[in-house]
Order: sequence, then C-alpha cells, then structure tokens
Amino acid sequence: MRYQWASDDPEAANQYLRDTYTAFRPQRVDPAGFTFWTEVAATDLFGVGRLRHSGPVRAHCDPPAAFVVVQSLAGGPHHVDDGSGVVGGTLKLTPTWSEYGTGWQDVTVQTAVLDHDEVVRVAAELSGLEPEAVAFTSAAPVSLALAAHWCRLCTHVHDDILTSDVLMDAPLVRANTLRHLATTLVTTFPNTALELLTDPTAREGGQAEPATVRRAVEFMDSHAHEDIGLTEIADAARIGARSLQLAFRRHRDTTPLEYLRRVRLESAHRDLLAGDPTRGDRVEAIAARWGFGHPGRFSVIYREHYGRSPSATLRL
Repeated sequence: MRYQWASDDPEAANQYLRDTYTAFRPQRVDPAGFTFWTEVAATDLFGVGRLRHSGPVRAHCDPPAAFVVVQSLAGGPHHVDDGSGVVGGTLKLTPTWSEYGTGWQDVTVQTAVLDHDEVVRVAAELSGLEPEAVAFTSAAPVSLALAAHWCRLCTHVHDDILTSDVLMDAPLVRANTLRHLATTLVTTFPNTALELLTDPTAREGGQAEPATVRRAVEFMDSHAHEDIGLTEIADAARIGARSLQLAFRRHRDTTPLEYLRRVRLESAHRDLLAGDPTRGDRVEAIAARWGFGHPGRFSVIYREHYGRSPSATLRL
C-alpha cells in the first residue's frame, strides 16, 4: 500500500494523525498558512512514511497500539515526555507503556510503524522471555550509533523495499524485513528483552543434545522456502528458543537464523545455476524468492561465499 495525502486544514490533519497513530488531544493550531502532507509505504504489519506538519503543536496522547518510531528530518524541535523525562534529539520511540505528552514546531519527520505483537514475538524469541514479560521502558535510544543504524535501516526499507513491487510480492522478503526492523527496534531502545540479552549473568543455558540441533537443522533444510523464524524452529526441535540458540553456539558455532540464511543462500545458488537469462530469469527475482531483499547486499554475500557475482553464475 502506498499513498499520499495533504491538507491545509489543521483539524483534518489532526484527525489523520489520530486515525493513523494514536488518540491525541492537541491545542488549537492557527489555520493561517497551515501546511500538512504525508506519503506512506506500508504492509499490514509494518510501514515507513514521511510527513510535514507546520505546527506548532502541544498535545497529550494515549499509548499507540503499534510501535511508532519518529525520526526528525528537518524543521524545529520535536519532543516526547512520558512522565519520567523529556526526550528530544533526532530519534524517539513513542511510548507504548504510558500516556505521554508531545510537541513540535514546523517539522518534517520519518515515521516507522511496526505491529506490536510481531515486535514482542521477536523480542521473546531473541531473549527467551515470555511475551508478556517483554516491555519497553524509554523513548530514548540506547546510543547514538544504534540510533543512526535505525535511521539508515528505515530509509533503506522506505526507499528500496517498500517501493519495489517485485520485493513486496515476495513473502520471504516481507517477513525478513519485518524481522529485521523488529530486531533492530529491540536493540535500539531500552526494554526487558535487551536487558536480558546484555546481562552476562543471564547467559547460562540448559544442555541440549545433538539430536535437538539435528531436528532443527532438518526442519530448516525442509522449510527454508517458508516464513519461519526462531519460534517455529525451536518448536520443531522440541526445545526452548533460548536453549536452542545456546545449543547451536555450542555444537555448530553459529545461530539458528544464521544457519537458515546459509540454507537460503545455497538454495538461491542452486536456482542461479539452473536459471537461464534467455527465459527471463533474473538475479533480483531469485534473491527475493529466498528472502534477500537488497540485491546489492545479496551480491556481496554471494561473492564472499562463491567467489563470483550471482549474475556470473546465472550466465553459466
């Protein structure tokens, strides 16, 4: 889904923001010279958009149903206050854990919206926490480096993935993009899953028999073409997600998802060998079929493993 919308009516713009993000109660905005525009590219579970609001606005807001991350691109200041302090800066997570205040002055921003349940599911997979124990605790990013990484990722998703019909028609690309965004969100903003992942005293895990790892490997080998993640792999292996990760580190010196990526890379390699450019086979389509949404990165990874470009393999 892609759309653009604009209005010079402050109330219409406010209603758009309520319908798209969350209920909020702003002060009255002077309609003289008011400008609002937005363009959005989105799926059912995630999206990235850009908007300009000439403001100024001060508002009290309800917690949004989804995770909303706001990146300032241009204009005046923008802040969020969840009661524990005011967060300014370039990047902010809209609080999902409490009501909050916000304000801005003639801003242009990039917003990323991620489905709440999907983010929690990924956080639980990564940390081993129960989903109900996953909670975000601050609107401020953990570090400037992680904030910059988030901004680059969202710009890439907006410019290169959501705008490509070929990539959006590939279920694995959509699923991998959502998982990448959710994982980066978990590592960028403070939350209980991140606390567990970065706590050295929480890294002890149960012992896993090699048969458990073999069951996981067999499942990934057979289902790599499907939208599977750590939860499905762990269920097939009949072990907890965190213990499975530890078992892979111990017995394979890798992680389940890294192994899955290698399986998909090998599958793409086989398809490239069997492909024929004269029949219309293309590197981008084959890469997307196996979940690689960025042709440039796919080419780099492929060359590292096979010593030549994917296009060279396709021409063999």
